[in-house]
Amino acid sequence: MLSPVRRSLAALVALLALLLGALVGTPPVVAAGDTGVAFGTIRFPQQDNPGIKVLWFTQDWRYLGTKTAVGGSYSLNLPAGSYHLQFVDQRPSYKTDKYAPTDIAVTVRAGEPRQKNVTMKKGAFITGTVKTHGKTAKKTRVVAANQDQSSFETTANNKGQFAVGGLPEGKYSLFTYDHRHLYVDKSTYAGKLQPGGSANVAINLTKKAGSLRVYVFTSANGVKKRASGNPVVTAVSKATGQFWSAKVRAGDVVFQGLYPGRYTLVANGFGVWFGRTGVIEGANVRAGKADFGTFTYTKRGGWVSGTVVDGGSDDGSDFPMKDSVVRLFDAGGAELTSTTADDNGHFTLSGQFGTMDGLTVTVDPNPSGGGWATAAPPDNYCQFVQGSAAPVSITLGQGTDVGAVPLPRSTASGQPTQCLPN
Repeated sequence: MLSPVRRSLAALVALLALLLGALVGTPPVVAAGDTGVAFGTIRFPQQDNPGIKVLWFTQDWRYLGTKTAVGGSYSLNLPAGSYHLQFVDQRPSYKTDKYAPTDIAVTVRAGEPRQKNVTMKKGAFITGTVKTHGKTAKKTRVVAANQDQSSFETTANNKGQFAVGGLPEGKYSLFTYDHRHLYVDKSTYAGKLQPGGSANVAINLTKKAGSLRVYVFTSANGVKKRASGNPVVTAVSKATGQFWSAKVRAGDVVFQGLYPGRYTLVANGFGVWFGRTGVIEGANVRAGKADFGTFTYTKRGGWVSGTVVDGGSDDGSDFPMKDSVVRLFDAGGAELTSTTADDNGHFTLSGQFGTMDGLTVTVDPNPSGGGWATAAPPDNYCQFVQGSAAPVSITLGQGTDVGAVPLPRSTASGQPTQCLPN
């Protein structure tokens, strides 16, 4: 079952990335004092207690994280801010008594607990049978999609019978794909469903399906390269609105069982590259045929580079401090990314970063040394503490060089010897 991240198909693909192992986002790392607690009870009208997962999102429905709820309640430690929480019944999609995903909004304040209880709502369900040219179609994939672009999926049994439960209220169409990728058809309308309501449909696939291989590129400064990451991408039929999702591997991705026609690609971001939606160039799928197309990521994030050096050298040495831990924080104190300086003390902090001001770069000695590290001659081995560079700015698609960032030597009282012989 695909949880219904609403508001756009791009949001759906973001959740697909999570379920397929390509995580779209993670909660920002913040100091403990900047967090609060959202908690509450989870009520079940059917007097049962199924497994529940809690997903949390930003106000614009960008995925942040997930956690299993235990014992009929939930508790989340979150940075201060406003969130959407979504509670998802983890029973199989064919369970017709399954609860629909249930959403609440909550605002978390630093250092404060915030109680918000939730009552699960019984979902609607759709049952039916699938055939190809009038013959039983076993193990067919069936996706129920509504007007909010939420989707829920199940697989027909060996008799072509299927059920998909836990559906929120809405108008539904069924996208159906032969498991051999040989037949497809336009979606079947199942009607409007109320909470706890149901529909039964008969599906007959008659159109021969095609396939599409898409070569995926990145382009920066006019230089085009094959994509090196593994983002989840979704091909959307312009003719029917049906969609097929898969992972990019080695710079290309293959979609099978497609309805004939042209396609748009909804592509998740990966690495330093922002997500993008656009036409699959050169592709026009034909029934029973294999076709080819291309797609290019065009928007990359900014980055920060520099060198960690010994900040305690008398002669202002640029002695590199290898293996130092380097972190980048936004203006609000949330950690954006981190890395480790190489043997020459160099570092690059990169990601899907737009233009931002007021950032801070921090440098810490290699944690495995307890603060001790090789230093510039003649001291050889010294105790170091955290250093920083601020304010730092990032520009979309460009690099910012902060130069040498000193790693200070300790001057703490009670620690009279900050350096030792080699």
